[in-house]
Amino acid sequence: MDLFLSSFINKIDKKGRVSLPSTFRNALPKSNKNEIILYKSIKSDSIEGCGTERLKEISKRINNLDYFSEDYDDFSTSVFSEIIPTNIDKEGRFLIPDELKKYAKIQNEVAFFGQGFFFQLWEPKAGILKREESRKRLLKEKKSLRTILTQQNK
Repeated sequence: MDLFLSSFINKIDKKGRVSLPSTFRNALPKSNKNEIILYKSIKSDSIEGCGTERLKEISKRINNLDYFSEDYDDFSTSVFSEIIPTNIDKEGRFLIPDELKKYAKIQNEVAFFGQGFFFQLWEPKAGILKREESRKRLLKEKKSLRTILTQQNK
């Protein structure tokens, strides 16, 4: 599986469409190249996007929660009821639904941030600020890739 990498800022056209960066299109599963899954992030005022494989992984993880728990109810309701499958046209453009644009305060431009197995859509200034804050926090706490790679090997 290819990963969603890098960051881009694209304009939203007069019809409300935005181009999905070509590297992001290439990261979509071959079997479902013309669809992305969009949903409100539960961690920030952004939109998260992914392919169907990532959605299946999220579903499995939620399904592993205690069916009778509030966590199960909260995650299944907050994630699945707000998912909006979106089609990509032949030119690689798609519509961001108004409800999602309003949630993320997106107007004329959108910032795409690769997150590995998924990506985020941000209002550009807010997204750049979030990226800078993340970098500062890692540096302040002296965290490195080696830290997370060695933790996984234990």
